[in-house]
Amino acid sequence: MSTYALPAAVGRVVRWGHEHDLDRPGPRRRHPALVPALFTALALTAGGFGYASSTLPGAPLWLLLPYLLALGLVAATWRRPRTSDQRAARIATGAAGCALALFYARIAEALLFCAGIVAWLIQGD
Repeated sequence: MSTYALPAAVGRVVRWGHEHDLDRPGPRRRHPALVPALFTALALTAGGFGYASSTLPGAPLWLLLPYLLALGLVAATWRRPRTSDQRAARIATGAAGCALALFYARIAEALLFCAGIVAWLIQGD
């Protein structure tokens, strides 16, 4: 087989039009771990403030399990984005994780309060 039959694009990097070149150095690529590190610190701080300002500190530890969902969302921001759409999704996921960490304790209190009212109404006292 001769080498003349090989296409001319062998060895070249093909760049598609919808993807941006994230490999070249520039102002956006200087600190790739800055966004995930900020979201991680913010989620831990927000979770601590949300938990401390609620009535859940006297509750059983199984009520803290949904904080793992918030930390999982923030952990997903540590994946490196390949496109600008993935970068935007990473920021939205980190923001959702931080908001969930901040507001989970209040949501849990409201749900437990509603469950208590429903149980009281069903009991009939």
